[in-house]
Amino acid sequence: YQKLILENQIVLEELDMECQEKINEDMAYALSYLSIYNNQLNVPKMHREMNNLMIIYGLSDMIYRGMTLVKFYAPNGVMLSEILHSCFCSHYNKTDVEVQQELGIGRTSFYKMKKQALGYLGFYFYEIVVPQAKDKRFKPSLGVEEE
Repeated sequence: YQKLILENQIVLEELDMECQEKINEDMAYALSYLSIYNNQLNVPKMHREMNNLMIIYGLSDMIYRGMTLVKFYAPNGVMLSEILHSCFCSHYNKTDVEVQQELGIGRTSFYKMKKQALGYLGFYFYEIVVPQAKDKRFKPSLGVEEE
């Protein structure tokens, strides 16, 4: 999960910086400008790919909002959010044993807390984050219709 998000975020930031540097405009303007070269470029495919990157970035933001709710509102939330982050969001895949050692907790406690953390994350995500996002749903700015 983290590797996918990090790679996509870096690609989006690099593309946006390149557009700002070269034409002093954002990516949506650059893509609309490229549409005049429709015979040489597959602009609809480029639109879809950029839209997918933006949707992944938006979903990533929603997951991090859910993890923040776990941290601040769940009982023992700081430890639970550290477990979530270490297990699912670190830059490299950690084994459960590595996470246990890193956090200094025993095996039984770790698995109990991991299950609790995922339960709270699921609850906050589906009961708070998703309903809030429904009203202000992420809309791609590239003029691509959702499928």
